[in-house]
Amino acid sequence: LSYTFSSTEAGNISYGGSCSSDNTTAVAGNNPITFNALAEGTYDNCTISVTDNTSNTSDNLSVSSFTIDITTPTLSSVTIASNNSDNTTLAKTGNVITLSITSAEAIQTPSVSIAGQAATVTGSGTSWSAAYTMAEARDEGSVSLNIGFSDLAGNAGSAVTSTSNGSAVRFDKTVP
Repeated sequence: LSYTFSSTEAGNISYGGSCSSDNTTAVAGNNPITFNALAEGTYDNCTISVTDNTSNTSDNLSVSSFTIDITTPTLSSVTIASNNSDNTTLAKTGNVITLSITSAEAIQTPSVSIAGQAATVTGSGTSWSAAYTMAEARDEGSVSLNIGFSDLAGNAGSAVTSTSNGSAVRFDKTVP
């Protein structure tokens, strides 16, 4: 975690609370510092002060609260459905394929492709939906899916290529 503070005088930097740094020398002006590694969590007690060469110590500068998040996000569930008229998992040209996506923590808008095409994604936080209207396919078979996602801190999750309950929608070109 990097932080920049400004000092009117040069001197020695002191750190308080949970934060520390190997940089202990301040200059007059802007001072970019890098805090030593911190464990995952929220920090709201970090302070910085500067003591000049005549032993005058500044007031403590409180660092704004921040959160360290290094956990890779996961999806809790992904279900797939088709709006076909016979209510089966066989999709036909023109059917809407819908994915319902639930994540274990809030995520950024996921990128979703269904049958190799970008899907329309709606939702927020931990609940998302993606829809795609099936175009004409050359072959019958399982409808592919790909979900790329990251949490709000930018940690990328592993791409998902199948539903969590094992169900699949298949494209059906067989004439009845």
